[in-house]
Amino acid sequence: MSDKPVVAMALSRTVHEQMFAPQDLARLRAAANVVGPAETGALEHVAPLLKDAIVAISGWGSAAFDDALLAQCPRLRLVAHSAGSVKAIVTEALYDRGVKVTTAAAANAAPVAETTVAMMVVMLKRIPWLFESGGNRAALQKIGPVRELRDISVGLISASRVGREVIRLLKGYPRLRVLVYDPYLSADAALDLGVELATLEQVCRCEVLSVHGPSIPETRHMLNAKTLALLPDHAVLINTSRGSLIDEAALVDEVRRRPLYVYLDVTDPEPPRPDSPLLNERNILLTPHITGAMSQARRDMGRMAIDETLRFLRGEALEHEVTRAMLPTQA
Repeated sequence: MSDKPVVAMALSRTVHEQMFAPQDLARLRAAANVVGPAETGALEHVAPLLKDAIVAISGWGSAAFDDALLAQCPRLRLVAHSAGSVKAIVTEALYDRGVKVTTAAAANAAPVAETTVAMMVVMLKRIPWLFESGGNRAALQKIGPVRELRDISVGLISASRVGREVIRLLKGYPRLRVLVYDPYLSADAALDLGVELATLEQVCRCEVLSVHGPSIPETRHMLNAKTLALLPDHAVLINTSRGSLIDEAALVDEVRRRPLYVYLDVTDPEPPRPDSPLLNERNILLTPHITGAMSQARRDMGRMAIDETLRFLRGEALEHEVTRAMLPTQA
């Protein structure tokens, strides 16, 4: 029997194949006795792998670490989540046991931010509507102003992991005024990021508004009839965070009332119901929650979970820990 610490891959074989590159698994196996993955992430399949585990690497579809599961893994000290939000797997019982939690959400932030900024350019250029015209330049006279991502104001809701990555990418575009609404962002932190602290009303008056906040009671329908009315005509609105932040009925009303251009990668519910008015609005573009890691970037997330596991096994500080105090404001 190996004297190496046991690390359990507490996720399904399907997810495992998507998330972990062979070279990263080799690094992990050099430091630990790796067991799993399981047939599925369900409790009955992962519990047998966890009985001697010091670390559990979880992912999409993994069982929650509740009392029932924790009773079967008495040695567990770290859950390294290879996906983004940990809310589906974390319980008070996990923190009560003193188990640390870490997330790969930072690796997922990069593709979300890249897609967000790309869509800013696409929407400002009115490319989806020009595409419909078959390349006819005469359509330029009918679709509203065609603009570039410069010499305008960009408003961001939340300096989250994705929000901060968007800020970093926007630094490559000239003469942008970037305003951020985030009650948890200090003036000093805003200065370090090179952005302006703003109210919700102020960011809603920008030519581009991008939403990156978590789905918590305080953010539900923060974009509603009152705040959406502040958007200037021909504004671009992008939501790649959570659908609940936007009152979709109010959004449809506002888009029908005047020229606005909207890209939603998330809706509430998700996917939208078959009779959702979002599906019938020409100026609302929808994608099925694909801005995050879908292929290559999933390996980045798996690598981050393995890196965190190796730090823990070496007795080093975690870089992406999610504490009990942090959880209420996480996505």
